[in-house]
Amino acid sequence: MTVQPMSHQAPTSDEVIERAEEIIPILQSNAAQSEALRYLAPDSMAALKEAGVFRIMQSRQYGGYEMDLRTFQRVAAALVPGDPAAAWVFMVLAAHTWMMNMFPEEAGDEIAGSDPDVLIAGTLAPQGKAEPVEGGGFRLSGRWQFASGCDHATWILVGATQTTSTREDPKHVHTLLPISEGTIDDTWHVLGLRGTGSKDVLLDNVYVPPHRVVPTGTLFGGRSDGALRHPTSLYLMPLITGLAFGLSGPVLGLARASLDAFVERNRLRETMYVPGSKARNVGIQLRVAESAAEIRSAELMLRDAADSFDALAVERRPADVDLRVRLKWQIAYCIQICRRSVERIYAAAGAHSVYERSPLQTYFRDINVATHHATVDFDGAMEVYGRTALGLDPGTPLV
Repeated sequence: MTVQPMSHQAPTSDEVIERAEEIIPILQSNAAQSEALRYLAPDSMAALKEAGVFRIMQSRQYGGYEMDLRTFQRVAAALVPGDPAAAWVFMVLAAHTWMMNMFPEEAGDEIAGSDPDVLIAGTLAPQGKAEPVEGGGFRLSGRWQFASGCDHATWILVGATQTTSTREDPKHVHTLLPISEGTIDDTWHVLGLRGTGSKDVLLDNVYVPPHRVVPTGTLFGGRSDGALRHPTSLYLMPLITGLAFGLSGPVLGLARASLDAFVERNRLRETMYVPGSKARNVGIQLRVAESAAEIRSAELMLRDAADSFDALAVERRPADVDLRVRLKWQIAYCIQICRRSVERIYAAAGAHSVYERSPLQTYFRDINVATHHATVDFDGAMEVYGRTALGLDPGTPLV
């Protein structure tokens, strides 16, 4: 086993957030370059690494901080004023580090044993095929979309469907492999979050050994042998709800940043034809008030979700179905009202907000891409909650 000792005592949650806030000017100065490149600018990625934020979800065994989902989400939100794309890439890559530590120890040693800041891109949906190999392992083939941060990653985590699955075998598996064994296809020509480089990755008959494979159901259940080997409960958290909670960080940050920019713009902005400032416009006032209330509501509900995760960690117990369903719906609802808050104020932002130089149009585009992520599908989460509230089963294993 390779152990990467920490060079100093692990920082506190507040200290990590301070580090994230300190690099905001660097991220801001590179945001336009990331947008033009359609992947995160190298200097921005270097700043994220230097701040140590990728170690939040890394095991202490490999020199990480092994903190908690609350800190993970707060850092993702804190990075948004610098560059929403950087916040998103951090969130995705750190989430995959979290998942990597649920794999067998041999996989962790291989991937993170000499690099606690290792970057793992990936796609959770089983978009490709996994053909079992005699003696163990699989050969993977297919196309995996939305691999955020893949230009900077050295490893990739993907889901796949077994080609010869029986009732005794898991239908889906998740695997880890060097990204150099695949091909990146630049398909990322999109509405928002352009700087995330969420391109496609193609694999053609690539072999993955058994120690880098975990059945999807076992992984999503938070009870893999790899998850149980750690001293803290970070890797025992329910995966789908944990990922949704992490995603709420950039979305909440976008809603806050959008409201701040709108208020700042309209405090002194003069109306064009009638003397007076926009701040005196009742319609503007009402939009600010309602969006502020939605953002505050989202903050409180997300804090409640974080409290639930903390309670699970202290008690080191699995989340039952009812709790997972409630948390996923609660998080999806928060993300929905954050999107609504941005759309409401953008509708009154004026003609100048359509220019690319306007941060309001950037936030509008980015939040409408972020909220399309399948993990926080609003209609699906609402249906599942309604089903269980009425005494039915969830109707899906993805809770």
